[in-house]
Amino acid sequence: MNCLNLAAIGLHLVSVHDKPGYNDQNYGLYAQSECGFIAGGYYNSYRRPSFQIGWRAETDHLPLFVEIGGVTGYPNHLVEPYAMAGVKLGPLRVGFVPHVMGVNRTAVVHAMVQFKL
Repeated sequence: MNCLNLAAIGLHLVSVHDKPGYNDQNYGLYAQSECGFIAGGYYNSYRRPSFQIGWRAETDHLPLFVEIGGVTGYPNHLVEPYAMAGVKLGPLRVGFVPHVMGVNRTAVVHAMVQFKL
């Protein structure tokens, strides 16, 4: 396994927030390396561009994933930490980002599609 080899590309799609007034159309693109590193960008909940870098743990044996990282474009921090846990349904990924006081202002369920290379 080489962390520099590209293993998958994905599309950020839509989100559902637990509070009203946020942008739910969070389109974007990301790439994932063989060892789980993630880098990408999307149009965020505040209608601004965001860039992310992180790490995703997943296996072919269970339909689950967890992801941690940092993302730009939000009002609280220059780079905001995030954590996501979710399920894999074929190429569909549905993740949950919890609300954390002082970090983010809403909990989010986010949908992505990912394609192995």
